[in-house]
Amino acid sequence: MKFRLSPPLPLVIRMLLVSVLGLAVHPAAAAPAHAELPEDLTPIYLIQGDGPSTPMSRQRVSTFGLVIGVQSNGFYLQDPTGDGNPETSDGIFVYTSSAPRVEAWECILVRGAEATEYYEKTELTTPRSLEKLPTELCGSGLAVPLPPLPTPNVDPESLLEPFEGMLVAFEDLQGVVQGPTKRFSNGNVEIALIADQALPFVQGGRVFQSNPADAAGLIFLGNGLGADLPPVAWGDRVQVRAAEPGLAMLAVIDYSFGKYLLLPLPGEEIRVLSRHESTEQAALPDAGAFRICSFNVLGLGRGHDQLPDAADYEAALHQRAAVIAGGLQNCEIIGLQETGKPEDAENLARVLADVSGLDYSAIAFAGPGTVNPAFPLTNSLLVRNDRVTVLNAQNEQACTRFSFSVRLIPGQCPARRLPLFNRPPLVADLLVRGPWGEDYPLTVVVNHWRSKRGDESVNVVHRTLQAEHVASIVQARLDTDPDAHVVVLGDLNDFQASKPVETLQHGAQPADGAAREQGHILLWHAFDALPLQDRYTYIFNGASQTLDHLLLTAGMMPDFSGFDIAHINADYPIAPPESAEHAPASAPVYGSSDHDPLVLTVRPGGGAWIAGSAQIPNTPVELTDRAGTVIARTETDALGEFRFFDLRPGAYSLHFALPAHITLRTSTFALADQQPAGTSNGSSAAVIQVEVEPGQPTVVELTARDPRAGAASALLSIFYGIESAEQANTSDR
Repeated sequence: MKFRLSPPLPLVIRMLLVSVLGLAVHPAAAAPAHAELPEDLTPIYLIQGDGPSTPMSRQRVSTFGLVIGVQSNGFYLQDPTGDGNPETSDGIFVYTSSAPRVEAWECILVRGAEATEYYEKTELTTPRSLEKLPTELCGSGLAVPLPPLPTPNVDPESLLEPFEGMLVAFEDLQGVVQGPTKRFSNGNVEIALIADQALPFVQGGRVFQSNPADAAGLIFLGNGLGADLPPVAWGDRVQVRAAEPGLAMLAVIDYSFGKYLLLPLPGEEIRVLSRHESTEQAALPDAGAFRICSFNVLGLGRGHDQLPDAADYEAALHQRAAVIAGGLQNCEIIGLQETGKPEDAENLARVLADVSGLDYSAIAFAGPGTVNPAFPLTNSLLVRNDRVTVLNAQNEQACTRFSFSVRLIPGQCPARRLPLFNRPPLVADLLVRGPWGEDYPLTVVVNHWRSKRGDESVNVVHRTLQAEHVASIVQARLDTDPDAHVVVLGDLNDFQASKPVETLQHGAQPADGAAREQGHILLWHAFDALPLQDRYTYIFNGASQTLDHLLLTAGMMPDFSGFDIAHINADYPIAPPESAEHAPASAPVYGSSDHDPLVLTVRPGGGAWIAGSAQIPNTPVELTDRAGTVIARTETDALGEFRFFDLRPGAYSLHFALPAHITLRTSTFALADQQPAGTSNGSSAAVIQVEVEPGQPTVVELTARDPRAGAASALLSIFYGIESAEQANTSDR
């Protein structure tokens, strides 16, 4: 929470000053006479201090105030009058570990509590006693402050730290959901959103982890005080207001593990005004192509903390099978993460065969993480027997002199060496059959690297060593055959620009400390083919980010025909297996995991694709062949980007339905005469002729102009063909 950003944006959310008791605007009652209370009291605002941490850390103090909210393990206490200093909070959380014997709006004396910082949240802990005081000692009312809510480009701490633990009020809050309803094992629920007024300042309308300035504007709602938070998905519009019209909505500002939360009081209304609907699922190619997928199946095992109930487990198997059959269109090769034990992958293959009518085989081997009784985890692979032959498969564990608390299996590592992976990479050599002639040789490496939970300074070192080992597996294949077909996929638990993923992509640094060979690339990242707005597989605390990855060797680049992140999970709240119907194969199930699956399309003998990048959002684009037949339709995204994947080499035309008064100009290709599109809003159409050839990418730059403005209003770059490994390395896309 301690970071600096640019000056605030001009955004104001109106707030009200209200009374807890009468919900009317009036000042708080006068402070009670000191003679009526113990002499050794320390006001809450002195305990909080005027900084992010208490100046009285580890000191035993006694204080009193009005209870403004009760949780299962403590309560929020607010000074009746405060000190009038806007830099100090008048409220604080009193941690009791078990359910406190206090009620909201009681006047309570807290004796002998210790002032502490719990993950940067100021608290009073282990109080020696709690005593109920006469109500009049806390006055007849409580002034509720007017805090500014988070906005993009502003440090949330600077806005909300002075209100930590206090009761606040606002007239109305309406925003767009940035993270689906998140449920915790203790019953807590959170929703992340951006206020409507702030949305224009968020590029593309989606908050990404890579843009902390946008993430600073996230507002988090929690149910810690008993408010009923509805299930919502990314893009839903939510309104928070008082249940009784005309009154202000009340909430307590809490701080929890790096973020400030608004905890509405029980009874306040939280409505979903519109819902974000989607029917997204992977495209189904013809027999001349095949797909390689990656899917984190979210604890699909029988561990104590997974699915110990037999009925729940069977329902979860059907739920995940429906995702593969529908959302992933019966992908031919599927790398799985978070199957519990090898038999869980086998059971999924069994159910998938029933759901899809196709024969799947499961490949999985036990590893150190398999034996965890609470949450066993094992990497697995599913292959369709009608298309794929398995030549060889094994876990490839690495051993290190460092200890990362990985369970040591006897005989796994030599003396004085320790295992590196709880979930060793699963390496499988395959042959894929199709109408292209000889079977297509392929090596798939399934990964699930160390989690980001805990000490990240240790975690990132661990993941980097794991990346070096997997890179060595790939390098060994390339040393034997420089054109080897190798795909590395899975939940790498880190971002695309991170040190571990960069190490995987380029290989480890030379042992002598010398720099890598300039331009050297071991693996091409498939995400480089995607629009920027599409590059996320997971949402954490309202920020979209990439934890799952798929990379491939240069020998596969001529066959690259498309890549997709099937956004059927991350944007949606988790759907409990017991509520999931056994959906038909054509209907994908949303919310089966917290990770989105990845889908790579390979077309042996030559794939082709078209990519465009423009600044004109939400513009319809059609792709037609030489005969004028429409091959595909799409729409530019919020940043103006679009893609057409899995094409055959040949001549095509791109048809743009442009906004009114916008024209396209280019010096490379002649545009067809722009004709009215036949719509009532005066929009026009532009046609661009392109020739798609495998292995020879061409760049066409067009300028979109609005003659009324007299200047360029957008830039459109169209990339089509296939990038070679060398060209992909020099591309900044």
